[in-house]
Amino acid sequence: MASLALYYQQLVDLPAAQSLCVLVGLPKLISYWPALLGISIVFQLLRLSSNSLSSLVFGAKFDSLSARQKYDWGIRVVSQVHAIIVVVLAVPVFFKEELRRDTLYGFNDHAAQLYTIVCGYFLWDIFVPSLQYYGASFIMFEASTIFLNINWWLDKLGMTGSRLQFYNASILLSLYFIVRIVFGTYMSYSLFKDLDAHGTQTSTTLYYFYRVGNHAILGLSYYWFYLMISAVKKRFPTKVVDKAKKVA
Repeated sequence: MASLALYYQQLVDLPAAQSLCVLVGLPKLISYWPALLGISIVFQLLRLSSNSLSSLVFGAKFDSLSARQKYDWGIRVVSQVHAIIVVVLAVPVFFKEELRRDTLYGFNDHAAQLYTIVCGYFLWDIFVPSLQYYGASFIMFEASTIFLNINWWLDKLGMTGSRLQFYNASILLSLYFIVRIVFGTYMSYSLFKDLDAHGTQTSTTLYYFYRVGNHAILGLSYYWFYLMISAVKKRFPTKVVDKAKKVA
């Protein structure tokens, strides 16, 4: 473990890497770029091994899927692991004093580690110490992804319309409404309220980029929620719902 930490520090101390991070205006990235690349590799290894592991766990049901479905399955395995990890790690961000004192430009190592994982997953970085507090609120959207992936897997395992899928869909809709519609709308309002009052380090261009992007995401969230409700109504006839309620 000590040798691994030493090797990591040697990568951090590489003059070329440090100079590049400073040159592109991301000095905070110096301490985290090896982890970012490492996490990207770990996600890729998980993707490559997911089909073999899934075949062992689910047997013939998984083996009968098409090549395209197996590929999508692996993508969702990585998505599921990422969603669970970042949602769990995002919660403490809201209680970090340095971020609560400065919700726009505060910096915290735990938050930076969280965004290292996010950047490793999406292969893009946001290491400028900006909006770390509010970034965690939008990462919380991933909480609904966990149950969305489970819903997809249940379809592929031949459990469409089952009670288990009904219970999962109920949790999915409830969680989606809480984290994306209610919490997301509130945090969006708070974000722009803070930016309007104290966002002196945020350029006008970036401000409107945030606003347009945020409104687009929120609008899509409301639209997707409508589509999800419609899909659940079609997938679960009244009889299935009544049965599920009786069992519960």
